[in-house]
Amino acid sequence: MELLHLQYFCKIAQHENVTRAAQELHVAQSALSRVLKHLETELGVPLFARVGRQIVLNDNGRIVYRYAQRMMGELSDMQRELRDENHLGGTDTITFVVKVASKFLPQMLSGFRNVMPHVRFIIIQNRNDPRSFSEDSWDLCLDATMKPVEAEHSQCVLKEEICLVMPKNHPLAKRKSIRLEEVAGESFLGMQKGSSMNEIAVALCHRAGFSPHFVLESDNPGTMRELMRLGLGIAFNPVITWKEVSEDDFCLVPIDGMECCRYIYLSVRPEAYHSKAVRAFRDYLVAFFHDLQQETTHRL
Repeated sequence: MELLHLQYFCKIAQHENVTRAAQELHVAQSALSRVLKHLETELGVPLFARVGRQIVLNDNGRIVYRYAQRMMGELSDMQRELRDENHLGGTDTITFVVKVASKFLPQMLSGFRNVMPHVRFIIIQNRNDPRSFSEDSWDLCLDATMKPVEAEHSQCVLKEEICLVMPKNHPLAKRKSIRLEEVAGESFLGMQKGSSMNEIAVALCHRAGFSPHFVLESDNPGTMRELMRLGLGIAFNPVITWKEVSEDDFCLVPIDGMECCRYIYLSVRPEAYHSKAVRAFRDYLVAFFHDLQQETTHRL
């Protein structure tokens, strides 16, 4: 079994389309089809289900894709370590999974590239598609939880309060604080299921003794705010990373009776080689969020 064939297979699996994979790899479609047929013959199982002219990764294909991604990751780590060990320089690629604080992504990348302009980034923001994310295909991940993460490969970079945000004409908007049980009957606008912000919102409501009624779940905070402007519901709002809420339209009301906050943490991929570029970007992000926390504290 050749590594090149597995690399080609991974590209076909990502697109579930031989034509697009061939275009991206700059190889002939017929050659790519032969590689796929040879690989299926060698493994003794089909890797895709044929649906008309379309191909869809089947259970066998998903198994092979998982292991192939792991092997490609090991190969990439080997090349990185050799490059660092021998001071070869050149372009390094950092795969950065961003699940929170995406508003600050342009600042993070532009600021770091001023320091290390040769670094190339792959940004992953949609983890719902298993082909877009593999456990062995990332370098750094930014996520959030209700409690500080205590792990060797992760560190907390920001703690931020979570308030309720609502239109200024809402009956509770003028309150200095609100107990969550007071909004048990309200309609909520929330982030999509599976996101850390959705899990935190649900957990906070459960702690207050009720399940939130979500009338909309979106992957875009901006969409939530526009619908809130129309009076469709209220939402949970992290006060630092979602600070662009307009004071002209909305009110941020603190939550009383319980600690309502989230911890943003930064993780590096465990048991992987972390290149000089990855380590430098990690340190840069830690400093970035420290400055952001300090700036917010001074402003308050």
